[in-house]
Amino acid sequence: MNRKRTLILLQIPVWVIAMFIAWFFSSDSFPGMRSSYVVLSTLVLSIWMLGSFYLFYSYLVPKFLTGANRRLFWLYGLIFVLIIMPVVGLILLLLTGTSALTLSETLSAQGLLPYTGSVIITLVCGVLGALYRLLLRRYHYV
Repeated sequence: MNRKRTLILLQIPVWVIAMFIAWFFSSDSFPGMRSSYVVLSTLVLSIWMLGSFYLFYSYLVPKFLTGANRRLFWLYGLIFVLIIMPVVGLILLLLTGTSALTLSETLSAQGLLPYTGSVIITLVCGVLGALYRLLLRRYHYV
Protein backbone atom coordinates (compact mmCIF):
# COMPACT_ATOMS: atom_id res chain seq x y z
CA MET A 1 0.00 0.00 0.00
CA ASN A 2 1.45 3.35 -0.90
CA ARG A 3 2.15 6.04 1.66
CA LYS A 4 -0.60 8.46 0.58
CA ARG A 5 -3.33 5.82 0.81
CA THR A 6 -2.07 4.72 4.23
CA LEU A 7 -2.08 8.31 5.44
CA ILE A 8 -5.68 8.73 4.27
CA LEU A 9 -6.71 5.48 5.96
CA LEU A 10 -5.09 6.64 9.19
CA GLN A 11 -7.36 9.73 9.15
CA ILE A 12 -10.57 7.65 9.11
CA PRO A 13 -10.44 6.77 12.85
CA VAL A 14 -10.00 10.46 13.66
CA TRP A 15 -13.17 11.37 11.75
CA VAL A 16 -15.16 8.46 13.20
CA ILE A 17 -14.16 9.26 16.77
CA ALA A 18 -14.86 12.99 16.31
CA MET A 19 -18.31 12.27 14.85
CA PHE A 20 -19.14 9.83 17.65
CA ILE A 21 -18.04 12.21 20.40
CA ALA A 22 -19.91 15.11 18.78
CA TRP A 23 -23.04 12.95 18.48
CA PHE A 24 -22.68 11.88 22.11
CA PHE A 25 -22.53 15.49 23.31
CA SER A 26 -25.43 16.55 21.07
CA SER A 27 -28.19 16.02 23.56
CA ASP A 28 -31.60 15.15 22.20
CA SER A 29 -33.37 16.66 25.20
CA PHE A 30 -32.72 20.29 24.27
CA PRO A 31 -35.73 22.43 25.21
CA GLY A 32 -37.71 23.66 22.21
CA MET A 33 -35.80 21.25 20.04
CA ARG A 34 -36.11 21.23 16.26
CA SER A 35 -36.17 17.94 14.42
CA SER A 36 -32.77 18.68 12.91
CA TYR A 37 -31.14 19.77 16.19
CA VAL A 38 -29.09 16.63 16.83
CA VAL A 39 -27.81 16.45 13.25
CA LEU A 40 -26.93 20.15 13.14
CA SER A 41 -25.33 20.10 16.58
CA THR A 42 -23.30 17.01 15.69
CA LEU A 43 -22.14 18.66 12.48
CA VAL A 44 -21.12 21.91 14.22
CA LEU A 45 -19.26 20.12 17.01
CA SER A 46 -17.54 17.81 14.53
CA ILE A 47 -16.37 20.73 12.40
CA TRP A 48 -15.11 22.52 15.49
CA MET A 49 -13.27 19.49 16.89
CA LEU A 50 -11.81 18.48 13.53
CA GLY A 51 -10.82 22.10 12.89
CA SER A 52 -8.94 22.19 16.19
CA PHE A 53 -7.35 18.82 15.49
CA TYR A 54 -6.22 19.68 11.97
CA LEU A 55 -5.08 23.18 12.92
CA PHE A 56 -2.45 21.60 15.14
CA TYR A 57 -1.93 18.54 12.93
CA SER A 58 -1.39 20.28 9.61
CA TYR A 59 -0.33 23.82 10.49
CA LEU A 60 1.16 24.44 13.93
CA VAL A 61 3.20 21.27 14.42
CA PRO A 62 4.86 21.13 10.99
CA LYS A 63 5.53 24.86 10.83
CA PHE A 64 6.62 25.66 14.37
CA LEU A 65 7.17 22.62 16.61
CA THR A 66 9.48 20.68 14.33
CA GLY A 67 11.62 23.75 13.58
CA ALA A 68 13.52 26.19 15.72
CA ASN A 69 10.43 28.28 16.53
CA ARG A 70 9.11 26.28 19.47
CA ARG A 71 8.25 29.45 21.39
CA LEU A 72 6.01 30.53 18.52
CA PHE A 73 4.31 27.13 18.63
CA TRP A 74 3.43 27.58 22.29
CA LEU A 75 2.36 31.20 21.77
CA TYR A 76 0.15 30.40 18.77
CA GLY A 77 -1.12 27.26 20.47
CA LEU A 78 -2.24 29.29 23.51
CA ILE A 79 -3.87 31.92 21.30
CA PHE A 80 -5.74 29.29 19.31
CA VAL A 81 -6.75 27.24 22.38
CA LEU A 82 -7.76 30.12 24.65
CA ILE A 83 -9.20 32.62 22.19
CA ILE A 84 -9.70 31.81 18.52
CA MET A 85 -11.12 28.27 18.40
CA PRO A 86 -13.44 28.58 21.45
CA VAL A 87 -14.83 31.86 20.12
CA VAL A 88 -15.29 30.37 16.64
CA GLY A 89 -16.98 27.31 18.17
CA LEU A 90 -19.32 29.39 20.30
CA ILE A 91 -20.16 31.62 17.32
CA LEU A 92 -20.96 28.54 15.24
CA LEU A 93 -23.22 27.24 18.00
CA LEU A 94 -24.98 30.61 18.29
CA LEU A 95 -25.40 31.05 14.52
CA THR A 96 -26.86 27.59 14.04
CA GLY A 97 -29.13 27.85 17.07
CA THR A 98 -27.62 24.81 18.75
CA SER A 99 -26.31 26.72 21.75
CA ALA A 100 -28.27 26.43 24.98
CA LEU A 101 -27.52 30.09 25.74
CA THR A 102 -28.41 33.30 23.93
CA LEU A 103 -25.77 35.83 22.92
CA SER A 104 -26.35 38.00 26.00
CA GLU A 105 -26.16 34.97 28.28
CA THR A 106 -22.99 33.79 26.53
CA LEU A 107 -21.33 37.17 27.11
CA SER A 108 -22.36 37.22 30.80
CA ALA A 109 -21.13 35.11 33.70
CA GLN A 110 -23.39 32.26 32.52
CA GLY A 111 -21.18 31.90 29.46
CA LEU A 112 -18.08 31.19 31.52
CA LEU A 113 -18.82 27.47 31.90
CA PRO A 114 -19.49 26.86 28.17
CA TYR A 115 -16.38 28.88 27.34
CA THR A 116 -14.30 26.78 29.73
CA GLY A 117 -15.73 23.62 28.18
CA SER A 118 -14.89 24.89 24.71
CA VAL A 119 -11.32 25.62 25.80
CA ILE A 120 -11.00 22.09 27.17
CA ILE A 121 -12.42 20.53 23.99
CA THR A 122 -10.12 22.66 21.84
CA LEU A 123 -7.12 21.80 24.01
CA VAL A 124 -7.82 18.06 23.89
CA CYS A 125 -8.34 18.09 20.11
CA GLY A 126 -5.24 20.21 19.58
CA VAL A 127 -3.03 18.02 21.76
CA LEU A 128 -4.33 14.91 20.01
CA GLY A 129 -3.65 16.52 16.63
CA ALA A 130 -0.10 17.40 17.65
CA LEU A 131 0.56 13.92 19.07
CA TYR A 132 -0.95 12.25 16.01
CA ARG A 133 1.28 14.31 13.71
CA LEU A 134 4.39 13.59 15.77
CA LEU A 135 3.55 9.88 15.89
CA LEU A 136 3.07 9.70 12.13
CA ARG A 137 6.30 11.62 11.62
CA ARG A 138 8.16 9.23 13.89
CA TYR A 139 7.06 6.28 11.75
CA HIS A 140 7.86 8.19 8.53
CA TYR A 141 4.31 8.56 7.19
CA VAL A 142 4.54 12.36 6.88
